[in-house]
This record gives sequence, structure tokens and C-alpha cells, in this order.
Amino acid sequence: MKKLPFFIFLTLVAGAMLTGIGSYKATERQIIHDVENALAMTMRELPCDRVDTDTIRCYRSHITIAEVRDTACIAVKTVGRGKAQRAELVADHGCDFMTVLRLSDQRASGALLAISLMWIMGSMWYLRRKGVAVALGNSGMAYGGLVYDTDHARFLAANGHVISLTPMQQELMAMFFKADNHTLSKQEICDRLWPRKPDASETLYTLIRRLKLVIESNSSLRIESERGRTYRLVD
Repeated sequence: MKKLPFFIFLTLVAGAMLTGIGSYKATERQIIHDVENALAMTMRELPCDRVDTDTIRCYRSHITIAEVRDTACIAVKTVGRGKAQRAELVADHGCDFMTVLRLSDQRASGALLAISLMWIMGSMWYLRRKGVAVALGNSGMAYGGLVYDTDHARFLAANGHVISLTPMQQELMAMFFKADNHTLSKQEICDRLWPRKPDASETLYTLIRRLKLVIESNSSLRIESERGRTYRLVD
């Protein structure tokens, strides 16, 4: 199933390329037909034994594609062998690859290419989100746009990225997620994180302040304090 989006992406890209090539070839054939038709009309109107400025002017006047008139020319080609050799006038459009490409209609090809890019980006986003859910299974806890993967002891944002936390921040967030109503008392936190420290008020304040910046930039959660006695994780 994971290969299906990529296969569809390749199919769309291939379709865009084939459509673009088809349009290019059709335009090239149209240009060739235009200059050959212009040469045939010129040969009916003017003498065919020489090519001069009047011949070129007449030839270009019969070309219907404006962008081709300035580059089109008449070439002399030798055909046959031995005594049967003869000179033959041939039309040459003189257009390079970029000119033909610019004249061709690449809108369908561009649309398919844009769809393919949007498809692969959307598929990657979907698979990433789905991958997080599948990987967690029943071992994950979700709240406020954050997911706590209990099996791997890590926190993930909604887009599947692992959030970088310090060991203390990680421990405190795990306590918040597991606590009733996501509420902890100051004493609970200090006893768990700094059991041998008589007064960890300043350390806790610094930890909470820095943790707020991380979770608020990665989720819809925030930490509220009630007179410094309890802390609650709120969505």
C-alpha cells in the first residue's frame, strides 16, 4: 500500500511527459508542413532555377506561423547518384528545440505535472500521519495535538515529527499526560524530579518556563498555574 502513492505519482509524471512530447511532435509536424507548403506556393509563383532575395521574401510571406518566418530558409539538397544527381530545393524551418517547445501547447502536460506534485505531497503527509497512528497502536496517548508514545517514551507533533525535549521536560510532560485532568501539584513535581532538594521552586519555575515555549510552538497546549501550587496542562 505504501508503494501505491509513489506508483500513481510516477504514472502522472509519465503521463505529463508523454503529453508534452506528443504536443511537441505535433507542433514540429505543423511547422514542417507550413514551410513545405510555403515553398510549394513559392515555386508555383517564381522561377525555380535560382534562389534570391525575392524567392526568400515570397517564401516567408506564405508561412502562416509568425514565429517561424524569421528563421525559415530554403536549402539546396542533392538527390540521386551519378548522372542522375540533381539539386532539389527543400524548406528548412530553422527552429531550435526551445522555439518548438515554446510554440507547442504544454498546458495539459503542466497541469498533470502540478497534479502529480500535489498528489505526492498529499500522500506523504497522509502516510506520515497514518504511520504515526499505526506505529503507536494502543500504546499512544494523544492530547492537544501531541502524541505520547509510551513504548518509546517520546512525544510527537501532529505531523509525526519527534519533539526534542530535555530529560526533565520529557519526565514532566509524561507526568502531565498520565495525571488525572492533566493536573499536578507543585509538591508532586518536586518530589518526583528533585527528591533530595529541599526547595526546588526556582528550578521548577525555570523548567516550566522553558517547557512552555516548546509545547506551545508544537501544539495547542499550554501550562497554567494556580498560585504556584498546582500546574495544569490545558488544550
